[in-house]
Amino acid sequence: MTQNPPPFAPRGEALLHFRKWLRHGRSVAALTPSGQALSAASVSRVSSGHPQTIVELGAGTGAVTRAAAARMHPDSRLIAIECDPDFARMLEQTVPRAEAVCASAMSLQAILAARGVTQVDVVLNGLPTPSLPPAQRAAIYQAIASLPGRPWVSQLTVMPWVYLRFYRRFFEEVRFAPAWRNLPPAGVYHCRGLRCAH
Repeated sequence: MTQNPPPFAPRGEALLHFRKWLRHGRSVAALTPSGQALSAASVSRVSSGHPQTIVELGAGTGAVTRAAAARMHPDSRLIAIECDPDFARMLEQTVPRAEAVCASAMSLQAILAARGVTQVDVVLNGLPTPSLPPAQRAAIYQAIASLPGRPWVSQLTVMPWVYLRFYRRFFEEVRFAPAWRNLPPAGVYHCRGLRCAH
């Protein structure tokens, strides 16, 4: 008989994240999980007043996922995509309101189609987008561009202002919200109107 693994202790989140960072480096994007200030800034486009469909890319251990789940409308839907199976398992255990999906963000179109999602209102992006291989970044942006409407794409960064020109290259509207109380200082690019995928 197969036993379920024990649940994660809260303090185990930072340790697991650090181990993954040591092993995978830039693909994990940050040394520690997002702090409360950064998580709050990330979900400012999530509404508590009306239902939305929210997609999170690179959900990690779920710091931003928890902030989104706490803020969103009771009838909203939150799909958290994470390719690391240990992180995905943590999401399942600690954020029951989210639909945790263990898969690559490059499969975004297939993931949404399998779940009958035809519109996304907010994309919470925890992936290190500027350092992704161009083909991978293009596939993710193409999937976002194919969605009806103009979803907000909220991109986390631990390098405030550095990538402003980068995101203006891809989006018609870019607003930066700093999170100075985060350690290290960080921020979120809230972007809308994807110009192109390349």
